[in-house]
Amino acid sequence: MRRKCFFAGIFFTVMLANTVYANNTTTVSYTVNPAYTVLIPVDTEVEFNQLSESFGKIQVENAQLDEGKCIEVSLSSDGVLKNKNNRSDVIPYQILKTSEATPFVSARYHTAGEATPLTISIKQDDWNKAPSGDYSDTVTFTISYVDDK
Repeated sequence: MRRKCFFAGIFFTVMLANTVYANNTTTVSYTVNPAYTVLIPVDTEVEFNQLSESFGKIQVENAQLDEGKCIEVSLSSDGVLKNKNNRSDVIPYQILKTSEATPFVSARYHTAGEATPLTISIKQDDWNKAPSGDYSDTVTFTISYVDDK
């Protein structure tokens, strides 16, 4: 009887050992979703008779992007400062890429730290034609996550 209990004990221990020491695997995973922060220029006041005025910059502060994707920033405006009291009085202006002196329409960004400095440009002749008053316009920036084509 002792012998049967002894063999039963050994059999149970062997089975337990096989169960405890069997090779098992698990998977650890995590998904990093795309995320980015884009800074755009703040309200700017242009001084009278200034032919160009810094408009700040568009800058990518953080960027965790999927492969083959980028951040596209586009700008739209009427391109005219309108007189607060008489909307038919206007001062035409352009928003330019400071480094190239070309109109800014849109740009694509891929990594944190990329930036585009902007300048507001008004021609002297347009200043000379402008009646007195307060002028303003709204500039709209559209930020999109797009395929990098």
